Amino acid sequence: MRKFLVFALCFAVFLPSAFAKQAQPSLPDNVYFRAMQDEMNRTLQELRSPGSPAPYYAAYKLRHALTLSIWASLGQMRLSSFGPEENLSGVTILGVGSDKNDQLGFENNRFSYDPFGSRSISSSYDGIRRELWDLTNSEYRMSLDSFVKKQAYKRKKELSTTLPDAVPSPQAAVFEETEKLDLPDTARWENIVKTLSAKGKNVSQLDNFEAEFTDNRWEYYYLNSLGGAYQTSFHQVTLTLAARLRNRDGHVQSFYEYIPISDSRAPDEKALEEKTDAFLTEMLERYNAYKAESYLGPVLLRPYAAAQFIENNFMWQVENVKPLLSDLYEQDPYAGSFREKKGMRVLSNVVDIVDKPLLREYKGLPLFYMPVDDEGVPSQELKLTSLGRLRTFPLSRRPLAEGHESNGHARLSAYSYPRESLTNVFVEPKTPLSEDALKEEFLAMCRDWELEYCYELETFGSSSARAWRVYAEDGRRVPAYGLDLKNISTRSLRDIAAAGGEDSVYYTGNPDRPGTIVTPSLLLEEAEILPVDAKPDRAPFVPKP
Repeated sequence: MRKFLVFALCFAVFLPSAFAKQAQPSLPDNVYFRAMQDEMNRTLQELRSPGSPAPYYAAYKLRHALTLSIWASLGQMRLSSFGPEENLSGVTILGVGSDKNDQLGFENNRFSYDPFGSRSISSSYDGIRRELWDLTNSEYRMSLDSFVKKQAYKRKKELSTTLPDAVPSPQAAVFEETEKLDLPDTARWENIVKTLSAKGKNVSQLDNFEAEFTDNRWEYYYLNSLGGAYQTSFHQVTLTLAARLRNRDGHVQSFYEYIPISDSRAPDEKALEEKTDAFLTEMLERYNAYKAESYLGPVLLRPYAAAQFIENNFMWQVENVKPLLSDLYEQDPYAGSFREKKGMRVLSNVVDIVDKPLLREYKGLPLFYMPVDDEGVPSQELKLTSLGRLRTFPLSRRPLAEGHESNGHARLSAYSYPRESLTNVFVEPKTPLSEDALKEEFLAMCRDWELEYCYELETFGSSSARAWRVYAEDGRRVPAYGLDLKNISTRSLRDIAAAGGEDSVYYTGNPDRPGTIVTPSLLLEEAEILPVDAKPDRAPFVPKP
């Protein structure tokens, strides 16, 4: 069981001269925090450029990754790592000027909005110190350039506001004990992926079939100059099946099945074989799939497709709610489109959406536990919608209006300084339907629309959507391909007519900013699907052996 300590530090104002006086938490005695603390102290005390503003804020984040991958194709081993591959990466963030007027929140046309980072850092104290020193030096140079350009931009646009660039927020420190990585039986997993991938040789319509076992563990170490800090970890184990199919019309498609593994040391090999057999049976059916036709009517989204639908059309629209200033564009293209819709109806009242960053696991599978955000602020659970109306946003220390308070949802990614983001998104139906009731509701809708068939989607993606025609008369399912799903958009959120009772965990993001969506199947009352205008791939000159 993980143990952790929590320290909450509250303060009213941020002044450059006050940073040395901020109470600092008692940090874990490891090489990561020693190196970050020592380099941070030196940065705030000594880093200066004549005639330029000094740093008033500093933050460091390190990610220690351990990855074990075992991969086979058609019964032959392709990659096996007999010990986890280790990698230490890190970023540094500076604020120059003051909290009232700094360089953050501005995208520099020379540097974009990415903090300086390194993907390969020596794990020794001296190696970390040297890399952080080099990153900090580069970050300071970029920050000064952005500071000057931001002030010029504000003068050019005659921007005047009483809002500071960053508001005071309580800081917290949470330290989980890191657990020693208990490696699974590598030889056993080699045999499993070889056996599973060899099953693809029995399906002549497949160009290739692969099975890959991945065991990923990420440890995160964060420290800022205000007293915010955390040490957390995330452990995810997955078996991925990948099939490349050339269907009867000559179109090459790639399909994937992601199987989360709750216990890699004692896998249920029989269950894995059954799931592989079911996936290959589906591939055989998909060889004879029908090309999609123009369609308007009900669509049933199974959990994986429902998660992708929620990610694209809700999550991304409520994130990044503080638009960046930029000399690259007039409007921030990555700012959430719902940022002006608080209180408005954006969703069907069939479901509510909640973000739960403090939840560690669900149904035996890990979630991304984030008790402290990447500005050192304690994370809060957010009920984002109720009765279909948007009630709140993820918020950072970058204020939207007077009286603004962060709710601990600033997250750093490989491509951006901390911005407003979600973590573990739960789609919660108010009246969940059983599987039989959901199917009957779906078929009844199809008949009400006087349609011969409706569509059921297991995944999104024009070339890899696992889609089915479901016939209204008898519920028969026939595979389909070539679906253009771009018209299933934010408007479709208000067309959710029913939701199932069995939900699943879907992993989003990447190792720099992981997250999850937990959702059941969702039934859309009306959606438009168009056929993809794509030509068949040229057949190989020589048939597959």
